[in-house]
Amino acid sequence: MSSSEYYCVPGDRLCPCDRATAGPGTYEKQNCIYASIAGTIQLTTVDQSSNNSDKKPIISVIRQDRSLAVPSVGSLAYCKITNVTSRFVRCLVFAINNQPLKTPCHGRITRENIESINKDSVVCSTKFRPDDIVLARIIALGDANAYLLSTAEENLGVITARSVAGGKLIPISDCQMKCPMTNTVEPRKVAKIQADLTDEVSKLT
Repeated sequence: MSSSEYYCVPGDRLCPCDRATAGPGTYEKQNCIYASIAGTIQLTTVDQSSNNSDKKPIISVIRQDRSLAVPSVGSLAYCKITNVTSRFVRCLVFAINNQPLKTPCHGRITRENIESINKDSVVCSTKFRPDDIVLARIIALGDANAYLLSTAEENLGVITARSVAGGKLIPISDCQMKCPMTNTVEPRKVAKIQADLTDEVSKLT
């Protein structure tokens, strides 16, 4: 049994069905296995000496109940973008430092905190889109409505997103992602960690 250190969210494609068997926290769709819950990826190897004819490993998503995960300044936050305006981006924070929250909380990324350069000329809609999954850092506790977040560091930003056509976008630079279905390039503020995440998940495929 092995567990990935990386976090996945509902709808993330984990691997083709011919490479693994869908376990708890996953589902099959169009010959691929997807995450049905937020959590960490776990791969369980089947005993090759058993009589089980299906020798494929079992891939699961494990939700860890860590009620002590509390947002604090300096923490890394996994967020889902919910709304993009000209001045700021709204999101839901669903995990802190790889620890799922029992109840998601609201976050906000202002235009000045999206990138470290050219802060005043940043166009929010070219950096994030609704439903993007973003890795950000909490820089202030804000008010009762939202934590203040930043993606200015190069390893922060979009870690997974889907194109207008519905394909899972592939990062091609720090500011662009490409749809494999249409070859259309879409602008994003891409997290450098995205490449490491892709490499880890590719080990399962």
